[in-house]
Amino acid sequence: MSAAGAGAGVEAGFSSEELLSLRFPLHRACRDGDLATLCSLLQHTPRAHLAAEDSFYGWTPVHWAAHFGKLECLIQLVRAGATLDVSTTRYAQTPAHIAAFGGHPQCLVWLIQAGASINKPDCEGETPIHKAARSGSLDCISALAANGAHAETLECLFPTKCD
Repeated sequence: MSAAGAGAGVEAGFSSEELLSLRFPLHRACRDGDLATLCSLLQHTPRAHLAAEDSFYGWTPVHWAAHFGKLECLIQLVRAGATLDVSTTRYAQTPAHIAAFGGHPQCLVWLIQAGASINKPDCEGETPIHKAARSGSLDCISALAANGAHAETLECLFPTKCD
């Protein structure tokens, strides 16, 4: 049986939580901020698995860590070889997009300091500063603006009238 066929059978018989634990343990550890489990898994996980997208959101483990604000998990993943600017297949979103929308300035600042792109558009043409604005995260907007994000692109979200 192919790997895809095996995965489809597992998905049919398990809850999303069981599926996450069985098929995407790195993702689950990042969601939960389970640093001990993550570090243990990273010792035995091929580097290619760091870029594996889950079947829920199409996120890699780095996206999960960024979304849930798990900075220590994010750091460990990048140390293990995960890519800072990995884009999701479905929406072309990077961990910076996800951290900004999730309102996690500490993760966003770390990503920026580690070299993540902050002006990369997703499939809708939105950059991380758009995501921060949409979620109302002033801390993320400030972090992005202070590090060179193109704030003028926010005009399309918040048009003004000068009468």
